[in-house]
Amino acid sequence: MKGIHYVGIILVCGLLLLSACSNEEAAIKISPLPDIKAHLSKVYTDLTENAGWYVVTPDKRTFTIFAEAEQTETVLVWIVPTGTETWGERELVGYDIDGSDGWSFTWEFGDRTFHDRIYVQALGSDGMTQDTEVIKVTSET
Repeated sequence: MKGIHYVGIILVCGLLLLSACSNEEAAIKISPLPDIKAHLSKVYTDLTENAGWYVVTPDKRTFTIFAEAEQTETVLVWIVPTGTETWGERELVGYDIDGSDGWSFTWEFGDRTFHDRIYVQALGSDGMTQDTEVIKVTSET
């Protein structure tokens, strides 16, 4: 008697499963998630560019770095010496936490001379993603 009940239950479950799979109206439609990753589309400065390097003239004591970013909560600005494996020597020189007026940072660097890379790092508003762009800065001699 128990065997008949199990067969009946299996048949009913099988029919329900088949009918659910064949019902097109009941199919779940999955739409793609919106792109919520941090993204930097452009990074530039108010300095003159020459051969891929932004040039700091002897009379300059400040310059501004601009970033066009989406899905971003914070923009960090790091300076890293040129060369290989120099990320460990990086220095955080600034940040912007309010992108409502555009992402930018004005750096008052004094009489420092440059031959460095500047990493602009966008931290995502999702708390997990980031994007980085690099610009090169050198001092005019």
